[in-house]
Amino acid sequence: MKVILLQYVKGVGEKGDICDVSDGYAQNALIPRGLAQAATALEVNKLQQEKKSKKDRAKKEEDKIRQTLRGINGKSVYIKEKLNEKGTLYHAIGTKDLTDAIESQLSLSLPDTLYTEKYAFKESGEYQIQLAGHGQRATVLLVIQGK
Repeated sequence: MKVILLQYVKGVGEKGDICDVSDGYAQNALIPRGLAQAATALEVNKLQQEKKSKKDRAKKEEDKIRQTLRGINGKSVYIKEKLNEKGTLYHAIGTKDLTDAIESQLSLSLPDTLYTEKYAFKESGEYQIQLAGHGQRATVLLVIQGK
């Protein structure tokens, strides 16, 4: 019997797979437990459409990230923060602060997953920020200035 798995089943397959299992296993174990459903023509067609739309969404997201990285490459971002008497910042400038500055100054939305490492800057100065995603790389110059 052909079934569509609704979640991972050890030894059978992953969620969304169309598998051929014995009738007894399908009717007595998989379907009653909600692990699978019968693979009718309608359900198979529906599953294929969902996979296609998911793939299309992923491709659009990938293209958007590549375009964002191309647009941000070589740009500069400025952050002004108060310095203490030793000349260091009162708090570290982290990835979230950097993302907020990029979004406000360059008008680009940037997911945190594009940073190649976690950043925490505690001193004023100029820093090279590396971003990467979907085969595209970008470098942003971060300038932290004291008030």
